[in-house]
Amino acid sequence: MILSDIVKDTIHLLKENGMENPSLDAEVLISSALSIDRYKLVSDRDRQLDNKEILKIKKYTTRRLKFEPVAYIVGVKEFYSLEFIVNKDVLIPRPETELLVDMAVYWGESNGMVLDLCTGSGAIAVALKHTRPDLDIYASDISGKAIKIARKNSNNILGSKKIKFFEGDLFSPFKDANKNAKFNMIVSNPPYIDINLKDKLQRELSFEPESALYTENRGKKIIENIIKNSNDYIKDNGVLLLEIGSDQQEFVRTKGKKHGFTVSILNDYAGLPRVAVLKR
Repeated sequence: MILSDIVKDTIHLLKENGMENPSLDAEVLISSALSIDRYKLVSDRDRQLDNKEILKIKKYTTRRLKFEPVAYIVGVKEFYSLEFIVNKDVLIPRPETELLVDMAVYWGESNGMVLDLCTGSGAIAVALKHTRPDLDIYASDISGKAIKIARKNSNNILGSKKIKFFEGDLFSPFKDANKNAKFNMIVSNPPYIDINLKDKLQRELSFEPESALYTENRGKKIIENIIKNSNDYIKDNGVLLLEIGSDQQEFVRTKGKKHGFTVSILNDYAGLPRVAVLKR
């Protein structure tokens, strides 16, 4: 079988089985399986594939047909023009979260201290440090497995020990007097999906870690905890940046004002409320 035929067949198969982006999925899966750049799917379209290559492509395709996200199949995901390692221990970075990084780049005080809560793959912390190397960045996550992936991404992209990672729930790693710190900025993409919707959303989400997606109180529990407790960890005139659900802006405004913040909400590139900026 030649390359162009398996590309065409894979696109057709993915489309027939309800994939939203069959052409893109097929191109990413096949180029990854063959360890080639995507443009070679066209330039080398007449290349003859051997049985081992065909088998690997079919294996990747079978996984996608079970609605496993492409990022987990190929093991990487681009975010903020950087390539991050991902697996089922971490949330897949989304393009809309790049707005959160944009705001952190903008609001980050020169040579300031920054805390990234719920760091997951480390995408926000690493992208921010890559863009703003002057910042002293700390990051925490409740999952030790996620911290391992975040450290690996940081080391691969930035070099050794550029970010300080801690395992623990939200602010808990910083309660110890020896670690207690006040940050100029706190940033987080926390779990904010209503846990009652867990079995009602797209099937791809079932592969991602539940603790990184869902929480109680209609998706508001962890956001509320961060707002409530951040005053103990943020400096005067500091900034708290949160990614939020599109239906949570009024909740965040109310809770933010209650705890002494001035709150503004920014829409993402699709026009949906996405990033809350809370200023002391």
